[in-house]
Amino acid sequence: MKNDEQILESLIAGGLIGAALGALVTGSKKNSESGIIARAAILATFEAYEKARKTNIPLLIKKGNALCEMRADGSCKFIKSIPKSPNVVPKKFVLQE
Repeated sequence: MKNDEQILESLIAGGLIGAALGALVTGSKKNSESGIIARAAILATFEAYEKARKTNIPLLIKKGNALCEMRADGSCKFIKSIPKSPNVVPKKFVLQE
């Protein structure tokens, strides 16, 4: 079984965690309050996803602007289109402690 560091590194390498968040949870700030909370949230989310995947119950996931049913065999079935949100989200965030 992978340890927390290996899980975080694989999520960063796979592009599932951005560079700034990756630096926060693995770098020199990983023991800051923000780093500890971010690490706990990411690892708990990953663990919940892995447990859900092992149940063989289809998962609903968002791919682009579509809602899909992901089956245990890895195949995806399109469910419906999701309209784009009118909210504008900034491309960069500044994390503050």
